Amino acid sequence: MFTADIQLPGMLVGKMFRADIPHAKIKSVDTSAAANYPDVFAVHVFDNMIEGANPAEQEQHDYPEIKYAGQPILGIAAISADVAKDALQLIKIEYEHKDFVVDIDDARKEGTPVVFAIDNDQEGSDGGEDIEQGLKSQGNVRGPSSGSFYGGPRGDLEKGYAEADIIIEETYRTQVQTHCPMETHGVVVDYNRGDVTVYASTQSTKNTRNEFASIFDLPKSKVRVISEYTGGGFGAKHSLGNFGVMAGYLSKKSGKPVKLMLDRKEEHISAGNRPNSIQYMKLGAKKDGTLTALSQVSYGTAGVGLGAGVGHIAQAMYECPNFKTEQYDVFTNAGPGAAFRAPGNVQGAFALEQIVDELAVKLNINPLKLRDKIDMSTIRKVERERGAKLFNWKKPKKSWNQPGNCKKRSWCCPGTLATLCQPRLNS
Repeated sequence: MFTADIQLPGMLVGKMFRADIPHAKIKSVDTSAAANYPDVFAVHVFDNMIEGANPAEQEQHDYPEIKYAGQPILGIAAISADVAKDALQLIKIEYEHKDFVVDIDDARKEGTPVVFAIDNDQEGSDGGEDIEQGLKSQGNVRGPSSGSFYGGPRGDLEKGYAEADIIIEETYRTQVQTHCPMETHGVVVDYNRGDVTVYASTQSTKNTRNEFASIFDLPKSKVRVISEYTGGGFGAKHSLGNFGVMAGYLSKKSGKPVKLMLDRKEEHISAGNRPNSIQYMKLGAKKDGTLTALSQVSYGTAGVGLGAGVGHIAQAMYECPNFKTEQYDVFTNAGPGAAFRAPGNVQGAFALEQIVDELAVKLNINPLKLRDKIDMSTIRKVERERGAKLFNWKKPKKSWNQPGNCKKRSWCCPGTLATLCQPRLNS
């Protein structure tokens, strides 16, 4: 049984009221009409809670500062979803609007609105995000992380580039990808006089239990988390989430079980995403394809959260004696990121493989042969051999990998049809 299928006696349905503006201070909240609406059993307003980086610079006031559109402000538990939605329409909130920034390029500029006024840290989840602690921020830019999780820089870049016969410098971008599992994030919380049962669509019953016990000041032995089936997770369902916290308060206040499942819109705007990236890559190599130096500078935004690095693919994938990475988080007034199938490594792999393809083109070497030379992994070599056999790779067609062969493009990505080709990102 999935969490969305759970039905308990007397169970209520929870819904959350979310901000529709990206940055503001809440001046007042009037929940009286909603609380008195027929068949509404509980209303709860969040107190200084933002999912993502720790907003430690906030003043201590009754309401959270709005940092992104979609941020939850309060929740309602009612006898049905329709009643809860009707009651939400009665909520009255007065905002003091503030300047905001949602674009990663704008966020990096001097003088742009600052999302967090002080340095921020955030713990990674079981999903595997690499979040280096103690890094400083300048404006909205935090970092750099030097890849110390995997040994940090190595060798001498200047020496490596001096030894190179060819040097390639390119810029690559990847976009934000939102989570969209078949079963949205959600919980059913039965807060029964301190003995709590949580039915959760989660990948980590341990994390969910520990967070619930900590927030509600309960012994872990008093919290039981059940997840019989999870309708898709892919890394984002490792924590209790603000929806789980809200369901806990609503159940505690009402004395009844509360189901709170995100709808599809909420899933896209607030349940986490794979951060975007801008990657500046520089690669040095010999004429035979031997790599001599590789450097990487990346910027990515997980909105109000951290964990927008590009992993260690460039650091570990191919044999290269001289390497350095600088990875920066950029804060924006957008929903927080979340683990998403090898956090950061997907973005990092895209840029690395693109620049290796470019090297193959410039050296007129078959891209598969080049990888066989610079990749020491026997497993990946076998995978490439099997893949090449399956799609009958022998030699890339000239119209696929040579400059000038597209009528409207200056360059085509190797291995793609000309009709689907993309121009160089910096041309």
